Formats: sequence, C-alpha cells, structure tokens
Amino acid sequence: MTILGANDPFAPDVVAAVRQAAEAVPKRSRAGLFSLLTGSPVETILAPLVGLYLGFAVVRLPEVFQAIAIPHLPMILMLIFIAILGFAIPAGAWALVWERAKALRIVAGLVVVAIVTAPLGIWPSESLQFLREHYAVSVILFVTCLVLLRDRRNFRTAVTIYVLCSATVCVNVLHTYDPDVVLDEDGNQIDPDILAARPELRRLASVGVSLDSNDFGAILATTFPLALWLSVGSFRRRVFWTGIAGLMVAAVVPTQSRGSELGFVAVAAVIVTVGARGWRRWMSTALIVGCVGLFVMMASGIGAGGRFSDFGAEDYNIAGNEGRMFFWRQGFVWMLKRPWGYGIANFPTYFGMLNGPERAAHSSWVQYGMELGIAGLALFVTLCVGLVKGLRQLRKLAAALRERHPAAKDEEILAGHMLAMLAGVLVTGSFLSNAYYPLMYMALGMAGATLLGSPLTEHLPAPHPAPAAPGHPRARRRLRSFPGQTPAD
Repeated sequence: MTILGANDPFAPDVVAAVRQAAEAVPKRSRAGLFSLLTGSPVETILAPLVGLYLGFAVVRLPEVFQAIAIPHLPMILMLIFIAILGFAIPAGAWALVWERAKALRIVAGLVVVAIVTAPLGIWPSESLQFLREHYAVSVILFVTCLVLLRDRRNFRTAVTIYVLCSATVCVNVLHTYDPDVVLDEDGNQIDPDILAARPELRRLASVGVSLDSNDFGAILATTFPLALWLSVGSFRRRVFWTGIAGLMVAAVVPTQSRGSELGFVAVAAVIVTVGARGWRRWMSTALIVGCVGLFVMMASGIGAGGRFSDFGAEDYNIAGNEGRMFFWRQGFVWMLKRPWGYGIANFPTYFGMLNGPERAAHSSWVQYGMELGIAGLALFVTLCVGLVKGLRQLRKLAAALRERHPAAKDEEILAGHMLAMLAGVLVTGSFLSNAYYPLMYMALGMAGATLLGSPLTEHLPAPHPAPAAPGHPRARRRLRSFPGQTPAD
C-alpha cells in the first residue's frame, strides 16, 4: 500500500501528508476525465488514423502510389487533426500537457522564433508561405503524436500502421528497381558497359515526386528501430517484424545513401547497447548482424560497395565547392554575420543569390542556425538533448523497477528503441535538410509521448525509506507507524 507523504523525508506527520494530498487535488482534477496514461475511447479510435496520417505525411504514400494522390491532402489532414485534437482533448487537459511536456513548450518556442524572424529575413513572403503550407503540418503532426500517442496501446497501433506503410513503399521500390536498366536524362537506356565502369549510375533516382533517395533512406533509418520494437514480445512478432526490418535494410541499398548508412549504424549501436538486456540483447545483435550481411550482399551485387565505403578526402563532399563541407562552412559564416537568422526556408535562396544555383543546407543543424538564428539553433539543441536525457532517465528508472513494477520491462525496452529512433533521425538529419520535415517532428513527437505517458512517473510505487542519519531528528519521526505512537528508540 502506498503511504501518502512517504516520498517526502521531511513530512513530519500524517496531517502534513493529508495537507499535501488536499493541495494536489485541484491540480489533478482540472483536466476533467483526461488521463496521461490512458487515452479516451475517441483517441483509441483515432490511433489507426494517426498511423495512416504518418504514412501519408512522412512516407508520402500519395507520391509513390498516384492512385491515392489527392491535391493538398497534407493540408486537409492537418485541418482535420486540428479539429480532432480540439474535440478529443478537454480544454483543461492542455494546461496539464503543457506543464508536463517540456518538448511541447520548446516546439512552441521554435514556432514563435520562426514567425518573428520571418519578416526580418531576406524573403519574408517565402518564409511565411513555408510556415503556412509546410511547417504548420509538421508542428501539428508533432502535437498529434505527443498527445494522442501517450497511451501505450494507441502508440503501438499507430506505429504498426506507419511501419506497414513504410514496408509497402519498400516492397514497391524493390519490385520496380532494376540495377541493369538505367535511363539517362533523355529516357534512353545507358549502355551496360558504362554501368559496369560507373556503378554510381545504378543509384535509385527517386521514390516519389519530392521523395528522393536520400530522404527515403532517412525514413528507413528512423523507422527501422520502430520495426524492431514491434518485434519484441512473442515468437510470431519476432518473425514477422524482423522480416519487415530486413525489408527496410534491403530497400535502402538501391538509394546508395551514405548518410542513411551512417544512420543505420547509429541505430544498430544504440539498440545493441540500450535496446534490451540479457538474451534479448544477444538476439538483437544476431538480427542486426544478419541485416548487415544482407546489406553487404546486396550492395556488392549492384556494385555499390565502393560508394558505401568511400569517405575519403577526395570525395566531392569534402574536396570541392559542390559538397556538404562547403555548404556547412557557408552556413556557419552566415550564422555569425546575422545571428537573428535569414528567415525559415531561405538558405537555398541566399545561397543562390551569392553562388548562382540554389542549394540546400544538407544539415538540419545548419538550417536552424542560419535560418532561425542562434535562438532557433539553441532551442532545437535543447529539445534534442532534453528528449535524449529524459529517455535515458526513464530507461534507468525502469531498470531499477523491473522487479517491482509490471510495466517497467516494457518501458525500458521502449525507451531504448526510442533512443535508437532519435539516433537515426538526428544522424541522417546531420547530412540532410530535414530540419522542418514531418519525419523529424514525428520522431520528436513519439519520443515526447514516451515520456509524457510513462506509467512509471505517474504511478511510481513509494520506495523503501532510507536509513535515517544519526542525529537527524526530523528523519527519526518518520519511524512512527501510527499517529500518536511513541517513536522507537
């Protein structure tokens, strides 16, 4: 039985404990029937729709399968989810979520910075248009994931639908990709002898209208740990979802994206170290080794092994003015010259003004610093560090409570895989311009939901009191079992 006030070593008596409980009642009742741990029936119904929405907004299913393409669909879905959030979440509950979710407050700060710096930028109209048509979608997606997926059952439902959507695109890529049939800009097939000499030409050009191979690789690196998390539980889960994870590894090979390769490496390292313990860790290691073998075999089969292993000083990203190092240096210099920022989405514009063709920043960190200024970069770094720190603390707490709390084991595994997901999206984001993409904000929202809806912080059992230090009179008073009983000597 939990004793009120048992967690406070300075609670002098039962009266103080009752007073503390009475003071806490208004704080808990202001949200009505809202619970941080359990979603309402309406939220449970909406969970599959959230997963489908992630498939449309993150994986961009309408771009891959033109039959389901609807004009302005992301904006329409965004408006629908705004209405859903207003209907499903009581008004008083937002104050509780705002208080408990630091990530929500930081994202709100990023939105404010983006709005304030837009008219101060070099092309305000472009920034305002990007805010309205793109960034708003990502922010609503973040809030949707944070609030509606705090319930662990709803979380699993939405993630299941989303991972299946990603797997569908993987199947389509592997089915349509032919490394021996590569077309040039005029639509003519390139000679096989040329392909043999230049295997980089076999690279998958694009997956969707705006979904290029690098973006698709980043999606797979971020989704891979979610598939492995779904595989935890039973033998049938392990077989099915591990197969889905292997499918993602196979689908990333045609992209020949080295940033995605580094993202997968980071994900694998985090899963092996913090994703599980005991025999599950060894099983995860064996599965990842198998995925590495599949990756190497397929990359060698299409002649892409050299590109995946080429990180030398002669690479265009390092040696010339058409690679990432040049873009990053430009971004840092511009950041120092104009610390209040150039306006959201204006890196390509300013680069084109000075260098001719417009080029992207190829780094989320550079994007935030150059476009939203020092304040925007500081907020984004604070957001990422806070989520990583919170997930590590949750995992440590769950490990300590494995024998006393029934949900501790599941929470430990979930926190480890969420850390792997963040590793995937942040590492790939270091080489891609996905600072404001739905992929980034989906991952941040899921990590925030993991912390917001953890049962360990909401219903944490009272720990056994520590031995009182000699000569500490207030600590000795906690040894009383009943009010009025004489303390033991």
